[in-house]
Amino acid sequence: MIRMLASVRDLDEARDAAQAGADLIDLKEPGAGALGAVAAPRIAHVVQSLRAEHPGLPISAAVGDLRPGDHASLEYRASQVGRCGVDYVKAGIPADSASFDLALRSLTYMRSLHWNMVPVLLVDNGLDLRIVERACELRFAGVMVDTASKRRGDLFQCVPLAVLDSMVQIARLHNVMAGLAGALLSKHVPLIRALGPDIAGFRTALCDGSRTGRLNAARVRDLRAQLLGSARAANDTGFEVRAQSAVA
Repeated sequence: MIRMLASVRDLDEARDAAQAGADLIDLKEPGAGALGAVAAPRIAHVVQSLRAEHPGLPISAAVGDLRPGDHASLEYRASQVGRCGVDYVKAGIPADSASFDLALRSLTYMRSLHWNMVPVLLVDNGLDLRIVERACELRFAGVMVDTASKRRGDLFQCVPLAVLDSMVQIARLHNVMAGLAGALLSKHVPLIRALGPDIAGFRTALCDGSRTGRLNAARVRDLRAQLLGSARAANDTGFEVRAQSAVA
């Protein structure tokens, strides 16, 4: 089953998403970048409330947008977020071929931290599958892909389907959760279902207006139903969905 991650900015949105059936609550501030950080006191308040109201519901939080290789800032921010009691701490890493060496150093450093880190591979300039392979070898609980700039297009405009399929397959071979995100909309559900990741992350599709708008619980409920729905759902994206088995 594909689990639905709902990105929220505060307790009201978190409660709405949880009550509407989201499988994982992800705290980030959409007005502060792709992985904008929510203030630590707010994270702690959300965690405390959801633990009481929805025990067992996983919670993640982003550390904010970082300069590549800024390990000191990563450690400080990860500590701030981790101490709030979240299950996963997310941090972004550029994942294109030109960033290969930097990505590997960042992954190794991230794995050394005390917290349960989940690397978010930023794929605006492409996805080098060697970085996915290394992240899985390091035994992170999960690996996600996302886009840093929502103006440049959605995930499927940045990364070919075959490459995304290989990413999911690599993670599966290593028993690591694979997550897809990046301006995903309702029209992308057939593609997401065909790829079969463990997690599909949404913000824009859940909001009234843009991703900085208010989360709408009805949208959460509807999109989760689509994820769980018939495999015969119409594909109106223009892409041909085909099973991909080769790991590039």
